[in-house]
Amino acid sequence: MQSDILTVKDLDRYLPAIKTNDDMRFKSKLSEGVFLSDAIDGLNQLPDESIDLIITEPSSLPRNKKRDKNAPTYQNYFDWVEAWIAESKRVISSSGSIYILCSWEYSSMYYSLLSKNFQVQSRITIERKNQNEDINKAKWKNELFDIWFATKTNDYIFNHNYVVGGKMLEDQKLDAQKNNLWLHLDYQEVISRILKSSSFKLNWILDPFMNDGNVGLVSKKSGRRFIGFESNQDKLLLAMKRINEGK
Repeated sequence: MQSDILTVKDLDRYLPAIKTNDDMRFKSKLSEGVFLSDAIDGLNQLPDESIDLIITEPSSLPRNKKRDKNAPTYQNYFDWVEAWIAESKRVISSSGSIYILCSWEYSSMYYSLLSKNFQVQSRITIERKNQNEDINKAKWKNELFDIWFATKTNDYIFNHNYVVGGKMLEDQKLDAQKNNLWLHLDYQEVISRILKSSSFKLNWILDPFMNDGNVGLVSKKSGRRFIGFESNQDKLLLAMKRINEGK
């Protein structure tokens, strides 16, 4: 059975299991789970300095605004991003990190906003298929995608043994010959490297924009504790299925 398709049986199983903001009980103790929630509403429920690592790919403005007359203005979007980044700073522990995956159009904006709230450590570049609906008309097949790595303080978790030791060292030599360590990695492998570099087992991982659940899926496989928010019910159901099935 394909994990990217929801069957009637899946709906019968996962629809009744959906949790919302009303089901969050984080004030006294964190508990793993995925929730139908806006990112800011979900972040507001989390205690101060309770999350070890945030990995997320935020939603962006529609590329073709003519098709969505209700799309926010760029200023509205900027203010919204600024708000959830500020909340992210509040919930991340003093040794924690945030990784934001974004397309090149928004990369400079995220650098600017992260610089106001965090210590920006580096930018990682990966390559993936162009997400533009009009790809056959006027775009290249693939495009570069940025990952901003920032920390709350300069005393943060970073597993140097993973980065420079063992088999990964050989992988790095091979990737270095291609001029970029991360450029040719599978998307889930990118998430896996982030988890292994910037967290330990049983650490708390948060994805405020779950989409199809890749961060939750890899976190579960890596022995981390995961909390995720997604405002689109269909995407949440698919994420629930993928995380549960482990694929």
